[in-house]
Amino acid sequence: MNKTGYICLLVLGFVSIQAQAKSAAEKAVEQSLQAVTVFVDVTQVTRKHSAARKMTRSHQEFAEQGYELVDVSPYIENGDLEGFFVSYKKYGVSSNN
Repeated sequence: MNKTGYICLLVLGFVSIQAQAKSAAEKAVEQSLQAVTVFVDVTQVTRKHSAARKMTRSHQEFAEQGYELVDVSPYIENGDLEGFFVSYKKYGVSSNN
């Protein structure tokens, strides 16, 4: 097999693994969670563009499963942004208990 063939196999394998992985939203639904908080990890290189893209994807996935955004809290360690804690709740569930 040539170099291109190996690269194609690696890409197909990666795509296959990604397709099989369940999202945090799917796991929350499976566990019948009324509310859930997830951590969106960011690095120094990806803070500006990838962090927003990751959160947008997360918001869409949770909305598709019947959750709404409650809060986004940045996590800062030693003065550096490390990520965000993002909380969701099922639509119709009161946040005042």
